Amino acid sequence: MVLNRRVEKTFNVFKDAFLKVCGGRVLRLFHSQELMAVVVGNQDYNWIEWENNAEYKNGYNKDDETIKMFWEVFHEFNIDDKKEFLLFLTGSDRVPIMGMKAIKVNFIQPTLDDNFLPVAHTCFNLLDLPKYKSKGKLKYKLTQAIHQTQGFSLV
Repeated sequence: MVLNRRVEKTFNVFKDAFLKVCGGRVLRLFHSQELMAVVVGNQDYNWIEWENNAEYKNGYNKDDETIKMFWEVFHEFNIDDKKEFLLFLTGSDRVPIMGMKAIKVNFIQPTLDDNFLPVAHTCFNLLDLPKYKSKGKLKYKLTQAIHQTQGFSLV
């Protein structure tokens, strides 16, 4: 009870602001778990489902060597790097309420020159992935690209 009293004022400020933005009758339609899913997002990062939902264009297909290397590198990433890639590609590191199948990554081959970094077009979930000749170079360039982004930034 002491802890509740200590944060009561701060909590009330938060609650009042939250209700101004998200309040009203519609809020009463949600159970606590549903509201948490809306506010926090879905926590089921089903990466295999996401890979199976990918599309390949402009010179790529699912059997292309660069694409195979990409998915090997991606699945070797830890969860934080995978979420950073999701942020890089979509502008958000959250899973949509409908799950990973709601995010369709589109791969295109912009150039054969493997000196370029991958480029993401967040509005279209489009990844310009140069045709890298080695898994090591792909991993290096991809890691460089995803760690130098801040989401919804200009190229």
